[in-house]
Parts: sequence; C-alpha cells; structure tokens
Amino acid sequence: MSGAVKKVGLALGSGGWRGLAHIGVLKSLEKNGISIDYISGSSVGALVGGLYAYYGNIGEIEKILENIGYRDIFNAVSDPKTELGLLKGNKFVTFMEGYLKGAKIEDLKIPFKAATTDILTGETVYLENGNLATAIRASISVPLVLTPVDIEGKKLVDGGNSTPVPTEEVRRMGADVVIGVNLYGNIFPLTAAMEGGMKLNTREIVRLSYQILLSQMAKENLRYADIALNPKIPENSFNLFKNFAKDKGTVLVGEEAMGAEMGRLRGLLESTT
Repeated sequence: MSGAVKKVGLALGSGGWRGLAHIGVLKSLEKNGISIDYISGSSVGALVGGLYAYYGNIGEIEKILENIGYRDIFNAVSDPKTELGLLKGNKFVTFMEGYLKGAKIEDLKIPFKAATTDILTGETVYLENGNLATAIRASISVPLVLTPVDIEGKKLVDGGNSTPVPTEEVRRMGADVVIGVNLYGNIFPLTAAMEGGMKLNTREIVRLSYQILLSQMAKENLRYADIALNPKIPENSFNLFKNFAKDKGTVLVGEEAMGAEMGRLRGLLESTT
C-alpha cells in the first residue's frame, strides 16, 4: 500500500434505536475530515448507512430526524398484517421513499451493501443493487414484527440475525481500514439487574436471551475490524418514539467512541504497511 491512499470501510451494526450512535460516529469522522469509501450496514445500520450513502452528508440525516415527529413514525409502521409478521412494512417503504426518491443502490454516492438474512437458509445475503428503500426495509425486518421481503426467491429478514456487524463484507468491498460499530457492547454485564435497580420478568428474559446471542455474534464480527467501536449507550429508558426520534445522548456517545479512536485511525491511514 506504499504511496496509495488507503480506503476506509464502515460496518454499521444492528441494534434498533441505539443506531443513533451511528450518526455520532459519522459526525466525528466528518468533523475530522475522514471520508468513507465503503459502507455495509445491518438492520438500523443499513438504515443510517443507506441514508449516508445517498446524501453523503450527516447534517442532512440529522435534519431528517429532527423533522420526524411521533406521528410520522407511527404512520410509517401502522400497516398491520396477521400472517408471518405483525406489520406488512409497505408503509415504511413509502415513508423512506419520501427521502430516497426511488434511489438505486448501484447509483449511490458511496458504495453500499445492506445485510439481510435468508430465513430459509440462515445465510447472510448482501443487497448491492436495486431499490434502496426496499433493501433497508429487508435489512430491518425483525422476525415476527415485519414480514419477510421476497427478493429473487429468497425470504429476507433482519441482517442482525446472521451478521450483526458486517465487517468482513466491507473488507471484501475493498476497504483497507475497517471500522466496525457494535451497538450491543454496553448491554452486558446487566449491572442494573445485578444491583437490584431492574426487576427481571418473563418479557425481559426473552429479550435478554435474544440480545445475548446478538452480542456474542457482534463480538465475533468485530474481530475483523481494525477499529472496533462499542459506544457506551445508556440502556435505562427505552422508548421507540422518544429514543429514535429525539434522543441526543445516544448520538453523543457514538461521537465520543469514534473520537477516542481517531488517533489510532489516523495512524492506520498514514501507515505504509
């Protein structure tokens, strides 16, 4: 790589409302003049990564979030279905198209892949062409909540089910330096419950069992990152509408996590090996 400009790849992980931390990571990179050459995202990572690959500017994405109200989010997910999932997801695609204007993945400013999982084979399927809003919809399709998306004979669900942080794929895309962002890194140990500040119930046990699996898979994915980020996301007051639309603290911890590794990132980019 001597004399060549190194390419930076960003792997944005799954994690629901915690995905606001991805915005902070991108803010820190922009502020420090680091441009991203490749992006792969899983679930909410595909949502933020896809928007960034389309707009190429984190300020535009922040503006979108600031203008989204609770009613907008409710309307985007309020198309109930009884088979294969609680929600159809069609309204979500329509909602996203208001911002993506029919964008195709192959035409984006930054090369991008959305990680999804084929529910019939268990394999990760990366969407690298076609309608961006539909690819994001497939990548965020949490089983039992959103119906799977049928693409080329595959039934695609949430990318986090197979690859929570798609670091290997962003390397395959051509990245020399890979930044992986794990949104589950601060969930365990569950200190609130250990210290008596949180009471476990059946619903919490089910949720935590699922998150343990995701956390372990994400840890494994981070082995392939040159810069592994685990933003210290506060876990105490989850609310879909409040946290995803308005929470600034989660953005800040993403910014802090990337800022703390900026020196090492510059060192990797400047290295001749």
